[in-house]
Amino acid sequence: MLAIAAAWWPQPQRGWPGHVPPWALLYGTAVALAWHHGLLRPPALAALAGLFVLATAAAHVQNRALRVLLWLALAGLCAALALHRVPGFHNPVLLDGVRWSAGAPAFTQRLNFDKGSVGLALLVLLAPAAQGDSRRALLPTAAIALATLCLVLGLGWWLGLVRPDLKWNLQLAWFLPVNLLLTCVAEEALFRLLVQDALAGRFAAPSVRPTAGHAALAVLLSAALFGLAHLAGGPRMALLAGLTGLGAALAYAVTGRLGPAVLVHFAVNAVHALAFTYPALSGR
Repeated sequence: MLAIAAAWWPQPQRGWPGHVPPWALLYGTAVALAWHHGLLRPPALAALAGLFVLATAAAHVQNRALRVLLWLALAGLCAALALHRVPGFHNPVLLDGVRWSAGAPAFTQRLNFDKGSVGLALLVLLAPAAQGDSRRALLPTAAIALATLCLVLGLGWWLGLVRPDLKWNLQLAWFLPVNLLLTCVAEEALFRLLVQDALAGRFAAPSVRPTAGHAALAVLLSAALFGLAHLAGGPRMALLAGLTGLGAALAYAVTGRLGPAVLVHFAVNAVHALAFTYPALSGR
């Protein structure tokens, strides 16, 4: 989590030692400690090495056909890691059988090293370089986040999936940063930097600026795929997830930055957890 947080800060021209950025030092330490405590086994280490190698190659290879092949391999590996299908990871439980809202089922939150690593690798190797004054992105990001919040949580309330339920406890103080860094960053990096960019044509040909039509189609299709990825929670939950993905995709398309997409996603998750039934009313 510290490595992911460090990746958002501007990198120094010369780090210590040499040109090694702070996120890499922190992540290397995390991997070493996880191995020492038995949280990572050889298949996990091989998958993590493959993740960074594929992401590095995809970021630098110029041949279009080879980039497409690398995208397919990288997307498959990222999906397997995010869905916890790669053996060798023993992600510790942070919250076990927690029930925050009356009428809601208990839920569990894990510290997912595999999914978090996907977010970190894509963030540091594939995220577009920030251009221009970041303050110009604040207003559109805030507007999109507010509209997405009202639409998603308002519709969820109308559908009977959630109801207002203000709360605060120590567990939430742990839940929110973990959700931000290991869930929102990972999912937005995967769906924006791989899925949305690929649909817009930027991945195969990064120097080509997509047309407005391609960009709009990429926003809509990536949001639909984001909703389908949450179909295990039921069709109505998938619909709300798709609308959340739509807001995040729009923020990414408008600003050209991954950060606004993460903020839109996290705003929905945070307000949901703090002010509404979490995760949903039982049997709904």
